[in-house]
Amino acid sequence: RQWKCFTSAALAVFPGSCGGEFRSTGEGWSPGTCSCSVYRVREMCGRLSSFVEIAVALHQVAGAFFDTTLLMVAQERCNATAAGSRVKRQACVSQFYLYNNLLLGITPLVFTFTLARLGDQKSRKITICVPLLGYLLFRSLLLWTILFQLPLEAMLVTALLNGFSGGFTSFWTGVMAFASDTSSVEERSGRLIRIELISGLAGMIGSAASGHIFVHFTLSRYQGAVLAASSCCLYALSLLYCTLVLKVPPKQTASEQARTPLESDRLLVQGGQDQACRSEAAAGVEAEEQNNAEDGSQIGTVGLQEGTASAQDERSGCTPLSNITVVLLFAGGVLYDLSVAGGVDVIPMFVLKAPLKWNAIWVGYGNAAGYTIFLTSFLGVKVLSRYLKDTSLIVIGMVSFSSGMLIMAYVKWTPLFFIARAVMMFALIPLPMIRSVISKQISDTSYGKVLGLLQIFVALTGVIASTIFLKIYMVTEDWYPSLCFSMSSVISCLSIIPIIIVERRLSEPSRYSRRLM
Repeated sequence: RQWKCFTSAALAVFPGSCGGEFRSTGEGWSPGTCSCSVYRVREMCGRLSSFVEIAVALHQVAGAFFDTTLLMVAQERCNATAAGSRVKRQACVSQFYLYNNLLLGITPLVFTFTLARLGDQKSRKITICVPLLGYLLFRSLLLWTILFQLPLEAMLVTALLNGFSGGFTSFWTGVMAFASDTSSVEERSGRLIRIELISGLAGMIGSAASGHIFVHFTLSRYQGAVLAASSCCLYALSLLYCTLVLKVPPKQTASEQARTPLESDRLLVQGGQDQACRSEAAAGVEAEEQNNAEDGSQIGTVGLQEGTASAQDERSGCTPLSNITVVLLFAGGVLYDLSVAGGVDVIPMFVLKAPLKWNAIWVGYGNAAGYTIFLTSFLGVKVLSRYLKDTSLIVIGMVSFSSGMLIMAYVKWTPLFFIARAVMMFALIPLPMIRSVISKQISDTSYGKVLGLLQIFVALTGVIASTIFLKIYMVTEDWYPSLCFSMSSVISCLSIIPIIIVERRLSEPSRYSRRLM
């Protein structure tokens, strides 16, 4: 017992120093060789505490359960309201989802930036846990709507209140900021695309299982109550995991930040960029010191006092370069999201009408083909990131989506549709890579604010694009139903331009720094 207690205390204080000190025998603990199992368990628990992917998976499955239940409840209520008129039933469901999507897309924009700032100042958990709490509280209203036969309009109140807690915009901002905080520069791109992969796979599993649960599991005469309750339970598990298990890395102190160079130079992905900035800055400081010594001025003293790394970065123009780079990345991301949100939202309406006229089975196959993009994009980043830069991966993803949408504009039969989907295999790469490059250009204390601002622009762009493209499709569906796909392809090509400019700026920082001086 004494040996065991001493070993446990030693492992608790020095978890990595157990090699070859103690050995477990049948009667107790004695000097010998330790298997380090305790250390391995502690290491595994440490990794688990930073594995935000678990919360993302639980959230996505819960969301899939909720979406299926809401759709079926909305259809049931609209069938009862507009009995005997198929057109009125479809109009009722469409109108409900139009208002619901607008509330879900717009109301979180007001609070996302505030939550992101609190996450930067206090804890990353705020940006993740507050939206999860809102999901748990307000989406549970769907269960009460089923049990107490509340009107369908009550779910619009749920969408409004859920937006006040930040919604998906704040949640995803917190996840991206947390992943950036807990990953190195080299691993960050792979980490962000892995989160996207887990999100897509969890959504696919949840969507596939939700239909069976809705049909085969009922609570008395309240069909859908079991699925709604399961959604609430999964939201609760995700919230508990983030609150009790997830650990936020310690923030850097002010003195440590003062001694380190700016993140905009220290985290540039291209090799040799920070050395170029510093060498030019050092040469400028030295030349200024010599000139001021000859002229007898006092500016040389100021130059010597500001001879730190951060002052050199400011003199060389690296900070303005980083700010302009972030703006260009924002422009590329917003344009690309405009093309994706507009084009993809038209696909469900396109496949139901001529020339394809799909039934429910083929719609399921088409949705499954859409989910495979998560896997192919993840594998693309894992393989191509060994040989290409992040900006090159972004361009590849944009070209992939643009080419697929161009093929989609000429789809007349089903096999060509799946060929277009196959060409879009890297369409998920651009936005995670853009977030990764942005995080390498800014301070770690600004991850939440900057990524939150990007997510706000992306969410707002998605709402606007979906509304505009659907209106265009309704007008042109009789004479040119593929016009929206052609527009989406062109906009995706335009989004490549800012990324090319970013690549030029990052590969030749000294050239653009001189222009800014």
